[in-house]
Amino acid sequence: MKQRLMTVVITLLILFGASYGITHYTKTRLVDYSFVVGLVVTVIIWFFTSKGGYTSRSVDMVVQGLTGIKAEKQKYEFSPNVAFFTSLAYTLISFIVMMYHYRSYF
Repeated sequence: MKQRLMTVVITLLILFGASYGITHYTKTRLVDYSFVVGLVVTVIIWFFTSKGGYTSRSVDMVVQGLTGIKAEKQKYEFSPNVAFFTSLAYTLISFIVMMYHYRSYF
């Protein structure tokens, strides 16, 4: 339980820190980039916690071409973790806040 809470806190600190850093550097509002940062971090976490996708098949083909040894085909598998769910929640909340903030443009 303690480790999960620490993972949630660290993930949120990274997300808020990256959002704040970008907004501070570009002199914009936090709502402008928080959704994009959340989406990018969520995709990165998904990419590095999944296995058996396109990248794995590509590496297997390169190894097979170089060595001649046929690699065993991996089944696509994704097991979401606490960091992924935290980042996904941050992305969804920031999307809702962004839509509310820019509601007059729609």
